[in-house]
Amino acid sequence: MLTLALMRIVVPIAGRLPQPFYALAWLAGALAWRLRRTARRRTIRNLLPACDGDRDRARKATLQSFRNVARYYVDLATLPYRDHASFERDHVRVVGAEHIPCLFAPRPTIIASAHTGNPELALIAIAQRGRSWVELVEALEPPGLGRYLTRLREAAGGRVAEVGVAGTRTALRELRGQGMVALLADRDLGGSGVCVTLVGRLVRLPRGPWELARRTGATVVPLFLARGFADDLTVRIDEPFAVPATADHEADVRAAAQRWADLLSAHLRRDPGQWTVLEDYWRVHACG
Repeated sequence: MLTLALMRIVVPIAGRLPQPFYALAWLAGALAWRLRRTARRRTIRNLLPACDGDRDRARKATLQSFRNVARYYVDLATLPYRDHASFERDHVRVVGAEHIPCLFAPRPTIIASAHTGNPELALIAIAQRGRSWVELVEALEPPGLGRYLTRLREAAGGRVAEVGVAGTRTALRELRGQGMVALLADRDLGGSGVCVTLVGRLVRLPRGPWELARRTGATVVPLFLARGFADDLTVRIDEPFAVPATADHEADVRAAAQRWADLLSAHLRRDPGQWTVLEDYWRVHACG
């Protein structure tokens, strides 16, 4: 409850005066990187495959990752206070802009992203172009903190549902109504994922995104972010694809998960420090 109480005090200030807090987050991330040795070593192990085993590069990328984690909380604080109408013009550069029309076609759409940069900021631009969405997120404890963060996230323009049975039903209703669902596909929270190769390692990714796409005929739009010092973003939109519904259900799901994993692998190799996963990723999600 202390965390929630502090956020209630700090968020209105940081939201209205973000630049000093982004600078503080940059310093806080560096301090955490220096003091939290176990987390630092764990994150270096996470990033080594994306750095082709170059430990010095992984170490530098880990510092960037810690800083991005700290800046994420400033991002959340700013959501209710931003000038959303000018956000895309002032802060966003798009790579793969030719795929933008797929985000606004009148059909079911799944944005499949990862813990890189902060995808929630990119959703602001989508809302300003006239489309809402349902965002699937991890449940947090205590519940009061989760509800508070939900209110902040929904200030971006969408609705938030927690990963689980109820969240899946909400996502299905949205897609069947020709709507959009945004989710992160690089951590298998349920433990029943599909085994694929990511940056040369076997890993278990969630099957939910691909099951949803296969069941509803949704177009999958792979979208990854890289961030600069504060909230200057590079949004990379890769070629959208569909998940076929053949007689081999498992092969359909696995092929879609692997296709997306190949795109994430390229993004991580390009800029590994954007990945903000601090758990012991290759152990927690090991397979094969």
